[in-house]
Amino acid sequence: MSASEKGWEKVQIRAFTAWLNGYLEQRSMPVENIHTDMDDGVRLINFLELLSSKKVQSKWNPKPPSRIQKIENLHIGLTFLDKDLKVKTSGASAEDFADHNLKMILGFFYTLYKRYRIATIKVQDKSSEEGLLLWCKQKTEGYRDVEIENFRHSFKDGMAFGALCDAYLESNKETIDYDKFQKGQPLDNLTSAFEIATKHLGLPKLLDEADVLEGNIDERSMVLYVSLFFHAFTAKDAQRAADAEKNKIELQVKGLQGTLEERARMAAQLEEDNKSLRERISALERELTEERGAREFAESEIERLRAELEKEKEKNRELAAKGSKLEAQVFSLEGQVSEMSEKFTALERKGKSDKDKLDGDSAVQTKGLNVLKQNLEEHLEDLHRWQAYLDFDKISDVDFAGEIRPQILADITKDNFETQLTKLSEKLEKENGELLALLKSKEAEKSTNAAREAEKKARAKN
Repeated sequence: MSASEKGWEKVQIRAFTAWLNGYLEQRSMPVENIHTDMDDGVRLINFLELLSSKKVQSKWNPKPPSRIQKIENLHIGLTFLDKDLKVKTSGASAEDFADHNLKMILGFFYTLYKRYRIATIKVQDKSSEEGLLLWCKQKTEGYRDVEIENFRHSFKDGMAFGALCDAYLESNKETIDYDKFQKGQPLDNLTSAFEIATKHLGLPKLLDEADVLEGNIDERSMVLYVSLFFHAFTAKDAQRAADAEKNKIELQVKGLQGTLEERARMAAQLEEDNKSLRERISALERELTEERGAREFAESEIERLRAELEKEKEKNRELAAKGSKLEAQVFSLEGQVSEMSEKFTALERKGKSDKDKLDGDSAVQTKGLNVLKQNLEEHLEDLHRWQAYLDFDKISDVDFAGEIRPQILADITKDNFETQLTKLSEKLEKENGELLALLKSKEAEKSTNAAREAEKKARAKN
């Protein structure tokens, strides 16, 4: 094996080991020796699942105890790559992995690397190696002493690697000083560039400075190493985009948190307002209940007072009717009393005239006495009739005409003229006294009734 081939083999082992571990570390199964660690198919299947983000559907043994089961696992992995991922390899078989055939293993991973890491490079209208070379030109454009023409000669002096590191680190003087890269110091340039790439870009050191300087690195090795720079830049851009998106999301989250806090504050305020409103509503409901009770009580009182008022009105109407009737009765009694007074006065005048005549002429007296007796009898009868009319509740059921009058006549006819006259006068005075007393009683009763009626009318008006 030539030195170039040995160098290529060494580069591939370093590159593919780093590439495999970048994925397999996620499942805690790192590769230490790519020559032997892939012989059971377990790491191969896990790597292919992680690389493609797909799941191997066939059942395989995670801890194969025998060569046959290891080869079966390897066959499942290669079939998954061919049938499911549609990737054609360099012809490495399951037995090549089981037998530790390093050349076939490296050829397999180189094909896989080109498919997933180099063929995916697209810059403008270029892809794969051409696209990668164009990308290097763009990234190093304007840098002193850098001219990218091809992979075999353009990177030998280390200036291109230094420019790529400076571009990645954005000329940060704390990590790189491009002014220290000089075209006449290729070994120093390569050493510094590889150290910076390993330390700050996280790239494995695939190449030896002496091999690069002497031209012992073939183009495939250079493409493989330079592609690591491309993916480092891509990862950085992706990380920057992710950070920007993260910052954007954080700002949105912060804004949302502020909004949520504001809404929480508003919700708390609304809850407090609702609590106050509920308390106010409860107070109003209590007031309404009290008002309703008071209104119902007032309505019942109004109904009661209306009923009492109707009763009072009815009483007033009855009293007014009685008052009108009493007024009519009083008016009638006043007329009767006036008539009786006139009759009494006439009787007094007549009695006096008769007495004068009796004193002057005895014959006339006798005749006059008879006439007087007759008149007195009629007058007494009239008086008793008026008395019975005016004081019917005080007069007994005695028949004046049938009992009193005959008695009086019998009493006076037994006596002489003077005695008869005296008795008749006494009877007349007695009757006149009783009649006057009755009239005064009626006048007092009339005044009392009139006062009561006036009081009732005043109450009715109020």
